Amino acid sequence: MSQTKRTLHTSTPLMYSTSMSRQAGCNVWLKLENMQPTQSFKIRGIGNLCVQALAEHGTSHFIAIGDTNTALAVAYSARQLGVAATVFVPASGGTAPPIRAKIELEGAAIVENGRTLRDAYAAACAFAEKTAGAFVVDSADAAAVVAGNATVAAEINVQLQQQKPAAVVTTVGSGGLLAGLISGLQQCGWQRVPVIAVETHNTNSFQQALLADDERPGAATSDAPSLLPPLESGAEPDCDIRTGPSGRSGCDGTRDSGTRSEPTVATCLLAGATSERAVELTREHPVVPLSVTEAMAVDACRRLLDNHQLLVEVGSAAALSVVGKGLLRQIVPSLGPRCHVVVVVTGGANISFDRLDACRQRFPFPAPIIAKSGQEIFMRMLDSALPTAASDLGAISSQVKP
Repeated sequence: MSQTKRTLHTSTPLMYSTSMSRQAGCNVWLKLENMQPTQSFKIRGIGNLCVQALAEHGTSHFIAIGDTNTALAVAYSARQLGVAATVFVPASGGTAPPIRAKIELEGAAIVENGRTLRDAYAAACAFAEKTAGAFVVDSADAAAVVAGNATVAAEINVQLQQQKPAAVVTTVGSGGLLAGLISGLQQCGWQRVPVIAVETHNTNSFQQALLADDERPGAATSDAPSLLPPLESGAEPDCDIRTGPSGRSGCDGTRDSGTRSEPTVATCLLAGATSERAVELTREHPVVPLSVTEAMAVDACRRLLDNHQLLVEVGSAAALSVVGKGLLRQIVPSLGPRCHVVVVVTGGANISFDRLDACRQRFPFPAPIIAKSGQEIFMRMLDSALPTAASDLGAISSQVKP
């Protein structure tokens, strides 16, 4: 088999969730990307990109930046393809996040350089310039990445036996997965299936990009690397907490994806820039941007563990909070008991029981519901006051493209 035909990801289960289906009043299915070899969807796009780079360019050395799921996917891909991998990271001060050991286990070399990801990225680029056959994996807009991520939708189509879902719910960071999902849905003939794109309030760079695009179409994105967290981020402190998007200038003077600089536990949703392709596709496909509190994401993470014995990163669980907190029917009021909703559980390897427990201790429970679409608060209520009827959808419906 030629390298161009090789696939590094696996087909993941589509699991029916009885508990979430009862909460939502419809059939809720979980697309378990946490079951990938690297515990996240990243291997779909990254693996496809690495296979293509080897086949078309003879790449012999892959380079990634940061203690991220992207870096883990790069390391895994390199080992599977029999080539070298180096991951550049900021100095950790002796306390590296759990994912570091998993990256090293795949055989990648770790190089600590500087205090921020900007420093590590500069060192990676300098290393690539002087290393023959080197390839820096840093863009979520690469066609191979989008095509690899589109396989999620293709699998859902087969697993649902071509039954069109009423909605697909996913988290969004840089937007590479969202671009792939939309592309895949359109290839399945599901052009009208809405995608609910979920972030946390502290990581809502995608919503900010859409707002900027509404004001100035085509100018919503940055030239900063979209597969990296914000370049001003340092090495990740313990307990899954680090600084959110800063809005500071990128390495070339462009604007990083900008929200307030605040602590966040949803680190897998941090993005240095937003996928331009994802923003473009929202102009032709119905997308509902939604942000939730981090407490809601942490609570959903705990409930997934309790109900299904699955542990994922807090950022990944943000999508689950939309279902588990009764928001789903507010967004798609036409849902009935025979409707199907698919939640993409994006996964993430940077989590442990201790880290989840540390995150839980930061927030009060039960978590109050505060959801936003764009700059508007869509819903605010206590956990004990879950809705029973559709509320005013003005803030949401204005975001859905016809």
